[in-house]
Amino acid sequence: MKYLPVLILLMGAAACNNAGTRQPVVESVDSALYSDIVRPVTDSIQQFPEKPELYYRRALLLFNTDPKLSLIDFEKAASLSPTTTDYWAGAGEAALVINDFKKAAVNFQHALTNSPGYTYLEYRLATAWIENKQYESADSLANILAQSAEGRDKAFYLKARIAEDRQDTVTAIKHLTSAIHAAGQAPEFEAVMELADLLRSRKAPMALNYYMLAWRLDTTNAHPLYEVGRYQEELDNTNGAIQAYKQCVVADPGFTGAYMALGKIYLNKKDYKTAYTYFNLSAKSAPTDAWAYYYRAVCQEELGKKELAIEDYSKAASFKKDFKEALAALKKLNS
Repeated sequence: MKYLPVLILLMGAAACNNAGTRQPVVESVDSALYSDIVRPVTDSIQQFPEKPELYYRRALLLFNTDPKLSLIDFEKAASLSPTTTDYWAGAGEAALVINDFKKAAVNFQHALTNSPGYTYLEYRLATAWIENKQYESADSLANILAQSAEGRDKAFYLKARIAEDRQDTVTAIKHLTSAIHAAGQAPEFEAVMELADLLRSRKAPMALNYYMLAWRLDTTNAHPLYEVGRYQEELDNTNGAIQAYKQCVVADPGFTGAYMALGKIYLNKKDYKTAYTYFNLSAKSAPTDAWAYYYRAVCQEELGKKELAIEDYSKAASFKKDFKEALAALKKLNS
């Protein structure tokens, strides 16, 4: 239920653009400041130590890899230019990442001093308060957000977070449902998934609808389809589970968990040939997964392929220390 800030999206883009660059290890506590990517900005800071935009730029580059150093740079930029909202907002985000919720709240409050009424910053401030268990303050701010069209969905997200922290699942479901309705055509993916999980915990079939809604919101993310499969299994709907898992691997051909789930379903059906196919795909998508080789070996053994089964049990044992099941199977086959 946490919004993904525009700030972090920018950081992620910067990280992706430089993902292929090798970074040398520097024998220094601040080695991150001298990586290939960051060094040019560090050099510029040494030449122009009073330019806040340089600290801000370096903070963005450091955010994903070293949020503690990133926080230092955001706060330095803010100290040099206290009226720049982005610097304080960045400091708030970095503090949240390192779980310094008190500092996060202070930084977001500074940001709001420069940009009063900024809905997103109010939402993040309330989030920091919730993390710091300042529920009354967070709820009061949520009530303010609920008065505007832009902040209405965020207000319900916050109230749902508070309810969940208080172990009040019924109220959390109520607020999340309201939040998703208020968001219209663009509800938050994480909020939809959270609602699905809460409904599922209460054995509510409606959970399936929300998992599918989450998938439609982000068809590049196959996880909701996997959860549909798992929930269908919990409901003893094997055919529905198979359909969901197959849809999952179509959406993401590397989704190991779905291959494993399909393999186990067919293994339980004693359809060893089909089960082998899925465990084989699982082993290919996760070449060091000991369980994939173990179950593939089980299928090989049931199909009468003793040597191949021994080979796979051996691989399984090599990838998992003290793998009792694999070692027992090897002992039986070698006796």
